[in-house]
Amino acid sequence: MRKTLLIISTLLFLDTIVQLYLAAFGTFSGELIGEEAFTPHMINGQLVMRSLALLAILFAALARSGKSTVWLTVGIFLLTWVQLLVFIVGSILTGSSQENPNLPGAWTVSLHAVSGLLIIFATYWLMLRARRLDRTGIVLKSTKEESLPASS
Repeated sequence: MRKTLLIISTLLFLDTIVQLYLAAFGTFSGELIGEEAFTPHMINGQLVMRSLALLAILFAALARSGKSTVWLTVGIFLLTWVQLLVFIVGSILTGSSQENPNLPGAWTVSLHAVSGLLIIFATYWLMLRARRLDRTGIVLKSTKEESLPASS
């Protein structure tokens, strides 16, 4: 299970880099392609990334990686929902839309980039934890550097 957690967390981290690329593609090709330029970004974020995050929760628990690692995976999964909610709540609160953009809406929706960075950092942290668990079998007991050997 440890090796599977390492593989899933590595795939999840790499997918965040792909997601960043797809966002840039959507931004820079929007004038050429139109609204469909962001479709790969949306599909990857809502399906692929969220599915990998769910698998990370499952395998973190099965690998007995420790409470903090399991909660980290739950946090990553929840952040994928925050990404979507930023657009929904932002448009409701500000009345902004693609057809009717406004400055408060732009400020609100820009939080999408910040939460995206949080996802990138959290998945990198998860990957490092999974690698440590796979190589040493040590589970972090708390935020302190206390450790316990993990059971196989």
